[in-house]
Amino acid sequence: MATLVPPADYLNGVPEQAWQGCQPELFCIVQQSYESPGRVYHAWSHIEMCLREFNQVHFDDPRTVLMALLFHDAVYVVGDSQNELRSAELAAQSLQRHSNLTASERDRVSQLIMLTAHHHQPTVLDGDAAAFIDIDLAVLGSDWATYQAYALGVAREFCPSVVPRALFRTGRRRFLQGLLSQPFVFLTPNQRERCEAAARGNVQREMDELLV
Repeated sequence: MATLVPPADYLNGVPEQAWQGCQPELFCIVQQSYESPGRVYHAWSHIEMCLREFNQVHFDDPRTVLMALLFHDAVYVVGDSQNELRSAELAAQSLQRHSNLTASERDRVSQLIMLTAHHHQPTVLDGDAAAFIDIDLAVLGSDWATYQAYALGVAREFCPSVVPRALFRTGRRRFLQGLLSQPFVFLTPNQRERCEAAARGNVQREMDELLV
């Protein structure tokens, strides 16, 4: 049987089962949504990194995880607490119009996106959800140059348009301290083995530099 051609160039290498039943219009909506102003880290490059991580993981339901990854930052207004909700709503509407995902699958996509509002949940997550969160946080365990670009990108999104730099640094330290206070940065054994030590080293290094 002939291999299907992905409906978007950026899906090259992504397993067919993860995007089958989705129309090309859906993937145009995804990519265009990341062109909104004010993005530095939360831009298309973040989704490209997520896709590279996605291709290294086995999922029970790869299609819902892929859709959640593509849409999880689709709506991003710096400092807005409703970004995740609006991204989930955009995903649900777009999937209903441009895919054959069932209502339960669309609900699952929305649920996964909402998990990114608070990455470390108090409840136990299933394997797909835990791996999804780890993919979103994968940059924490990257090499220092990549991590530093991420940290600087987040700072540029917030400063000075949303908060003064001094206030941002205070909030950023609080966020980083929260990461280090968790038993683990990553939720899956595989990601802990690959990246936990690097992530903790990167986070601590950024905290130290924020104190200078």
